[in-house]
Amino acid sequence: MGLKSLPEVTQLHLAQVRLPEGHPAATLGSSVPVYGFAIGHPDGTILVDTGVGHGSTVINDLYQPERSGLAECLQRLGIDIDNVVAVVNSHLHFDHCGQNPLLHGHETRFFSQASEIDAVNADPYYTVAAWATAPTSQQRVVHGDEQIAEGVSILATPGHTAGHQSVLVEGGGRRVVIGAQVVWHHSELTAEAASRANVDPDPDLERAAVDSIRRLKALEPELIHLSHCDSYQPSM
Repeated sequence: MGLKSLPEVTQLHLAQVRLPEGHPAATLGSSVPVYGFAIGHPDGTILVDTGVGHGSTVINDLYQPERSGLAECLQRLGIDIDNVVAVVNSHLHFDHCGQNPLLHGHETRFFSQASEIDAVNADPYYTVAAWATAPTSQQRVVHGDEQIAEGVSILATPGHTAGHQSVLVEGGGRRVVIGAQVVWHHSELTAEAASRANVDPDPDLERAAVDSIRRLKALEPELIHLSHCDSYQPSM
């Protein structure tokens, strides 16, 4: 049946980070925004990514993050953090899951691809595990695509990481996509190319990244929202 209208998707400026010298994207600009997104769904707010957390000396020293509190960002929109029903982490790098713990112990569900959870468990340097690891009762392990609410679906979009995922939001005959870090910069969507700024020099990941870009564009959304740059409006 579908939703009668498109849920509102609001960009949240959750942090500004300074990329260390040697970061593959540093040549494109050293100060980078970190965006999350709030989906105003009838069942309750769904978040995509939560920004940078607190308490990691390594992250503070390397990235010098200027954080915005997730609860405060939501409050400015008239949303109580207790009304967040789900968090979709596009992937589990530190700048996308850092404020997840604010919702640990709540009823909130956390959705991550199985391969992303495996990466956290296998590599102590992959992320900050305390931020990325949800309580077992709240964790929802995703294997590919999955509809998580009426009009809201997770789409597997590997490339930046093997377990990267995007979110499709549909309603009233309209659709938008939260592509997150499917690309580093929206020019990659135009060119349909995987950049070294976003994808490791691995042929399999590069092919997957281009396939993911083409997959999202083929949906013909009104907008593709991105984690580290302005949203992309496909030409119709």
